[in-house]
Amino acid sequence: KQWYQRRVAITAGEEKVKRHADMVSKLQSDLTREADARAGFERSNAKLNSDIFSLNARIEEVEQAARFAAKNKISQLEIKIRQLENDCSAEAKARGDAQHALKNLDRVIREKEFNSDEDMKTIQRLQGQIEFQNNKMKALRRTIDDGEAQIAVMQNKLRKAIHDVEEAEERSAMLETQLVRGGRGGNSTTRITTRRVFTSSIGPATTIRRSSVTQSTPAAE
Repeated sequence: KQWYQRRVAITAGEEKVKRHADMVSKLQSDLTREADARAGFERSNAKLNSDIFSLNARIEEVEQAARFAAKNKISQLEIKIRQLENDCSAEAKARGDAQHALKNLDRVIREKEFNSDEDMKTIQRLQGQIEFQNNKMKALRRTIDDGEAQIAVMQNKLRKAIHDVEEAEERSAMLETQLVRGGRGGNSTTRITTRRVFTSSIGPATTIRRSSVTQSTPAAE
């Protein structure tokens, strides 16, 4: 009976040892897996650190490149801004010059309009004077025509008067001849005086001969 109990105890101890051995084996296996996992984790961590370092280096390069590009871009933008400012200044100056030229042109246009109005007034005044002179010339022409008509009438009268004077001269000449003939037959003395005294200012000079006869007889002795 004691042997059986010891046998049972030994069997139980063996089973317990076997369970502990299994547990130890399991623990060792777990430790091995844990070590492998830790090694893999460390490798992953190292790789991750390497990747992080590479990424940091790349980020630094990218940042430097970005900063350099941004700096260049900013410089270009600043140059462009200065150019735009210069263009704006030039455009503002050109606008100011254009406005000044426009003001001058407007002033010139107003002056031209004023001068045009004054010229128009002068033209109208001259047209009025010309019309007045034309009317005056027409009136003068009518006066001249009337004067020429009067001159024609006076010339006709003058020609008639000359004709009458010529007839009177002929009669006077005949009378003189008769008187001269009569004076030769007696003792009487005959003095004949002839004078041309007519001058016309409206035609050719015309002279009219006037004769006067003076007869004297000798006194009785």
